[in-house]
Amino acid sequence: MKRFITFGSIDQFRGIVRNVKKTAQYKGVDEAGEPIMDRSAISPTYTATATEKIHGSNGSVCFSEPDGFWVQSRKNIITPEADNAGCAFFCENNKDSWMGIIQRLALAHKIDLTQNIISVYFEWCGGSIQKTSCVTGLDKRAIIFKHFKVSPIELHEPPKVPSTWHETCAHKTWVSSIENNIFNVDQFSSYQIEIDFERHDIAQNIMVDMTIDVEDNSGIAKAFDVPENVGEGLVWTFIDVNGNLQRWKTKGEKHSASKVKKLHVVDSAAEQIKIDFVNYCTPAWRLEQAWQTVFGIENEIQEPDVKFTGDFIRAVINDVIKEESDVMQEKGLDPKSVNYQISFVCRRWFMDELDKLA
Repeated sequence: MKRFITFGSIDQFRGIVRNVKKTAQYKGVDEAGEPIMDRSAISPTYTATATEKIHGSNGSVCFSEPDGFWVQSRKNIITPEADNAGCAFFCENNKDSWMGIIQRLALAHKIDLTQNIISVYFEWCGGSIQKTSCVTGLDKRAIIFKHFKVSPIELHEPPKVPSTWHETCAHKTWVSSIENNIFNVDQFSSYQIEIDFERHDIAQNIMVDMTIDVEDNSGIAKAFDVPENVGEGLVWTFIDVNGNLQRWKTKGEKHSASKVKKLHVVDSAAEQIKIDFVNYCTPAWRLEQAWQTVFGIENEIQEPDVKFTGDFIRAVINDVIKEESDVMQEKGLDPKSVNYQISFVCRRWFMDELDKLA
């Protein structure tokens, strides 16, 4: 039976640092089943690869022999009748090309499609999907991500066989179908960095510099002959010692289609901590992402209206709590202490966007 295969979240680098340190420190369980942690264990060094982050919408195609072929958005199975900015329509019209890609990956990575589902994830971009990105002004297209997912058909809780991730290459060639507007992110420029997780701050500074560079020098924009377009940032990945895919993002601000009016400095030190956090956690990309959650990429969910202000604010706050709770905790804050200020920034931005539409 066809089922939704989740892409999962792309973490912040600080979350990856925690994961790597915990993995290095974990030494099994004791007789009571409690974890044994060696806090003095040295964290390893990994080589991470960065590919350009494309400002669009997450999509995927999935296939297994028993279930057949289906298309997904970030959160749902989609069809040409219930679509996401034309993604399912595009994939169904290019089904032969997608099936060729899936079959090549299955053969190269020795995946039994009678027992497993292959999910090939990509950014659905171009057209009107995003207003300011490396592919602005180009036709809609799919750009395949660096890794694809293999999931067992049989569902078990907990899973008997975990899902695995593999690179989207077949016999040293990155899979794509360029003639059908299906590209692979590894066809374009990429970055590599060696990260010593004992001194991860050094790598973090280098990643910031690389992200600033890609804003003004997008390899994808240059490859598509639109060098004036703005790059969004980078997605970093590596496979850890346990075979888990670790990935995180570093993003710039230049790609944002709209700017966020920040809260002003105040005299109270305690209030200033709140304001600094709110200004940090409400970049334009997060508000644009919440707008799409409520209305869709091309307003296919519902037409933007002031009556959905509360839905929009809740989407932003939920994402802040999900992604930034550790930062909040470090600053001695909690959601209740900053929700009012976040709501104020969100409401002002939301009304500005409605005014633009009007």
